[in-house]
Amino acid sequence: MSLGLYRRYVGPKRQAALMGLLIGLAQPPFGFLPGLLGYAVLLWSLDQDLEPKPLRKAFAIGWWAGFTYFLVGCFWVAEAFLVDAENQGWMAPFAVTMLPSGIALFWGAAFALYRRFRPDHVLRWLFFVGLFCGFEWLRGTILTGFPWNPAGATWKAGSALSQLAALFGVYGLSLVTVAVFSSLAVTVWGQGSIRTRWRGLTPLLASVVVLFTCLIYGSVRLATTSVVTTDTLVRIVQPDIGQRAKWTEGALMDVLDGYAVMTKAAINRKNLQKVTNSDLPAYPRIVIWPEGALPDSADNLLDPQSETAKIFAGLLKENQTLLWGAYHQDIDSQKGVVWRNSLLSLHRHAGETQVRVAYSKFKLVPFGEFLPFEKALEKVGIKELVHVGDGFTAGPRTHSVEIDNMPRFLPLICYEGLFPALSSETFKATDDMQRPQWIVNISNDAWFGPTTGPVQHLNLSSYRAIEEGLPMVRSTPTGISAMIDPLGRTIKASEISIGEAGFRDVFLPAPVKLTPYAFSRHAHLFLVVLFCLIPAAIATFVAVSKRNQ
Repeated sequence: MSLGLYRRYVGPKRQAALMGLLIGLAQPPFGFLPGLLGYAVLLWSLDQDLEPKPLRKAFAIGWWAGFTYFLVGCFWVAEAFLVDAENQGWMAPFAVTMLPSGIALFWGAAFALYRRFRPDHVLRWLFFVGLFCGFEWLRGTILTGFPWNPAGATWKAGSALSQLAALFGVYGLSLVTVAVFSSLAVTVWGQGSIRTRWRGLTPLLASVVVLFTCLIYGSVRLATTSVVTTDTLVRIVQPDIGQRAKWTEGALMDVLDGYAVMTKAAINRKNLQKVTNSDLPAYPRIVIWPEGALPDSADNLLDPQSETAKIFAGLLKENQTLLWGAYHQDIDSQKGVVWRNSLLSLHRHAGETQVRVAYSKFKLVPFGEFLPFEKALEKVGIKELVHVGDGFTAGPRTHSVEIDNMPRFLPLICYEGLFPALSSETFKATDDMQRPQWIVNISNDAWFGPTTGPVQHLNLSSYRAIEEGLPMVRSTPTGISAMIDPLGRTIKASEISIGEAGFRDVFLPAPVKLTPYAFSRHAHLFLVVLFCLIPAAIATFVAVSKRNQ
């Protein structure tokens, strides 16, 4: 196809939209990895003649690519509005288009800046990679952040390439991924001597070397890292109750009875790691329920006069602990009475059930759990999706917790599982007493419905296990619940799939060696981004110096 026909019938915007679609299809659960070559096509498009308005056209290329990418990855947002379809269903099409439209602005800005400052040499490729991934980090950070489907999460958690997150985090893996697959845009087999021709292949050859090095590193880590099983038996509960069914009038007792039956059930040996009868405890030490498990506040559920309080009083055995997600009232020093979305602990000791708030959610979902710019947006009639008053109030920053004689753990409630290094704690060594031993990730994936959302949420959250070197327990109402080992792999037979009700008894794995990422957090990301930007700046300086000689 000639350049004229290309511009007339395809054009950079349509091509960008197609490339964004293909890159989106590379993400789980689709796994169309050739779609990653779309990064090279996008970079090639930016390097073409975009006159007379190159910055505007470059922004459009980035925006259209980002729009279709996030449309593929975030279409599940419509499910949240279909829970109450009669009142909110009309908003679903707007939400499905507005969310990708908004976050695609980050891609558009990155592409426009690249076009404005791009170096006139082969190292513009690294400049593009650093700039693009820097804006991806901004997307996941500013304005509360929405780090859904960064490029690094294309690789299934637990795979060989995903292990690079133990060094650089998922954003560092994103940078490597984009660098490898965009290198084709600046690879040429030109004229002249053999040496000159081979020099044109340098970006591609370097990318192949990097890709295979990362594969070797990940394969060696998977093969040589021993994951030891502890004697802490955890029960993961998934009732398979949709959001609409849970909030149906009169459903509370049926829902609670279902949880109680699975909590009290005898241990199912079929799904256990191999143990002898003497190793098998009488009952699980810890039981995990998901976020928003019951359609009422903890204040009402645990009211001594209520029927539900009696069920909770007889729910646990001696020295057994229940971790469950519930909303409740709290007193804020500035706001007075507030609502919090929390992880609660119920512990049975000496015949009494003790209740504590283990952790209150720090990173709330905008427009779902709180209304940003509340006063201004309420005037134009934008309402929240939550069922409690004016929404939730965030708790203190995420931190590890030690409670009820359990191994110290890092709590992450739903949306928080998307964020690398949400806890800013650092540790001196693998055996640091302040280092958590596992991650508890309770979530309400019922909002996703039977879409790709739960699969992607599991994959994204599992990267926190790789980054921290910690096992993770995930419990959701409708799927996918599972035990994840410290290398990001779902432990065999621990998964409870979408639409499946049941529980799994799994022995908690021990942490692995403290990862470089957990030791230094985002420092690695900034170093890698600078590694891409500095060579481009140096090469630009050299090129300018030669022209001025």
